[in-house]
Amino acid sequence: MTQTRLIHAVSGPRNISTALMYSFAQRPGCVVIDEPFYGPYLHRTGLDHPGRAEILAQLPNTPTDCIAKIEQFCQQGSRELYLKNMAHHMVQMPWEWAKDAIHIFWVRHPRKVIRSFAKVWPQAQLADIGIVEQVEQWKLLGDFPGNKIIVDSDEMLANPDLAFPQICTALGLPDYDAMLSWEPGEKPYDGPWAPYWYKNVQASQGFGPPSPLGEKLTGRYLELEQEALPYYEELWEKRLNLNTP
Repeated sequence: MTQTRLIHAVSGPRNISTALMYSFAQRPGCVVIDEPFYGPYLHRTGLDHPGRAEILAQLPNTPTDCIAKIEQFCQQGSRELYLKNMAHHMVQMPWEWAKDAIHIFWVRHPRKVIRSFAKVWPQAQLADIGIVEQVEQWKLLGDFPGNKIIVDSDEMLANPDLAFPQICTALGLPDYDAMLSWEPGEKPYDGPWAPYWYKNVQASQGFGPPSPLGEKLTGRYLELEQEALPYYEELWEKRLNLNTP
């Protein structure tokens, strides 16, 4: 049986991570899993996220069961397994299972993340957007042998046709033009939280242009952006420089 190559994508919320999952699902022989550690995260935090009851009913609720699910998918013989993971879901979670994976950290300016996230979760705090956790987890990967890169999502969106060959090369993966588009509509691998978060991406057929940075945030959201910005900048300095004129 061909060994499944594990592609571990770590992001914060509202970072086009679902569109990226749709993109990787177009790769020949690639299976995707949507936020496999969401159940333990809700258990740990007690947060009443939209769809909490459905998530806890349908997803594994313990780290051991989450890892077993990933291993089960790896045993099904697919060429690749792409995990769309949230950095804040991985607090207090084991990482040894991902030691031999290749890793891609998707980052996005916190102003854009906060503006979008707050529309569904108005009480957003720093721990909700995963940027501190991404910094900590990137350091954790230092001893892991697989390829690892950081990509600014908006830089990718500026020219996906040129960006994806560079991203795939950096990860040691073949590039496929099929990654640039997908059929609109619900996907069988969408998580049970999709009705609350995925309306726009389910209507899409490919990547759109990057959104503008927009007006400055105000009040508590401005403070949150100022808290998050140094962590984003730390990751941004280490990003893959995409040659996409």
